[in-house]
Amino acid sequence: MFGNRHDQRPPLQRALEAAASLKPGSWESVEALAVLAIECKGTPEAERLYQSASNAAAQLKAGTYDSVRALAWLNRAGRELRGA
Repeated sequence: MFGNRHDQRPPLQRALEAAASLKPGSWESVEALAVLAIECKGTPEAERLYQSASNAAAQLKAGTYDSVRALAWLNRAGRELRGA
C-alpha cells in the first residue's frame, strides 16, 4: 500500500519522491506540492515547491471540486510561507 515496507528513509523524503511521480499539471500535483511546501517551511525547497504548484495551477482549468481543494491548499501554503 505504501511501497517498500523496509524503506527506512524519512517520510518527507519519500513524499517528495512520490510527488515527482504524480501527473504533471494535475490538480492532484498542485495540492501535493502545496502541502509539501508547507511541510518544508523554513527550507529553500519550500519556495521551489510553492512556485511549482503555483505555476501548474495557473495553467489548469478551474471549476471542479479538485480545483477548489488544490487552490485552497495553494493559498494556505502561500499564507504559511509568507508568515501571514
